[in-house]
Amino acid sequence: MKKIANILLRLIFTAAVCISGFLVMEAPITLNVKNVRTMAQTVIKKSVNNTGDSRLIGTLKLAKDFGVEDKILEQLPKKYHYDLSYVSLYDLSASYQANGEVTAKNLSFPENNDVQKTVSKLMLNRINDGLDKNSNKVNRAINIFHYFFFAAILLFILAALLILFGKYWAAIILLISTVGSFGALQFFANQVIQWLESNTARGFTIITSPILWTGLAIGIITAIIWPLVLRLTKKE
Repeated sequence: MKKIANILLRLIFTAAVCISGFLVMEAPITLNVKNVRTMAQTVIKKSVNNTGDSRLIGTLKLAKDFGVEDKILEQLPKKYHYDLSYVSLYDLSASYQANGEVTAKNLSFPENNDVQKTVSKLMLNRINDGLDKNSNKVNRAINIFHYFFFAAILLFILAALLILFGKYWAAIILLISTVGSFGALQFFANQVIQWLESNTARGFTIITSPILWTGLAIGIITAIIWPLVLRLTKKE
């Protein structure tokens, strides 16, 4: 009975590690834009100034002169959000490396009418131009992220295996993988926001999802309790 109980405990703690790893890898940090229309105005002005396109300048001037600029911008959604998890960031970066650009689909940009399509195109042009100008630096950053992504998964797997074999130091590996992955995702998300704001316009904020906090909490609690449980079961 004692042996069966020990096996069950190890399986329970291994499951906790797997749940923590899954939540940390899948749960998102949400990138929000609270005022899409203000951001769109800024992006349009920057695009006009940078391109010097006479047709675009004329169109913008006419919209202002006739007082229809606000009416046009009303066709844009008020808010925008993009969920950025390890998995989605990996998919986005892999897609960029494969295609050499990001698309409206990659970033979930709305394109339900002509205005939305135009603003989406302007945003993507600025983003892709920025990526092209810094392609070597961007690809290095992506490669570093990919190495970290797979390393984090391997650490969670290692922690689960060490618990199955009844090793105390599984707790250390689990703490490193959980806290490190959580902190790194915050860092990556902030880097993405800083880059987007420098290449488009300010107005992005981030929200850490409760599910991600849950994954962190499960990992930390499991790492704290596991050595105590293992010591007690060995004494018995």
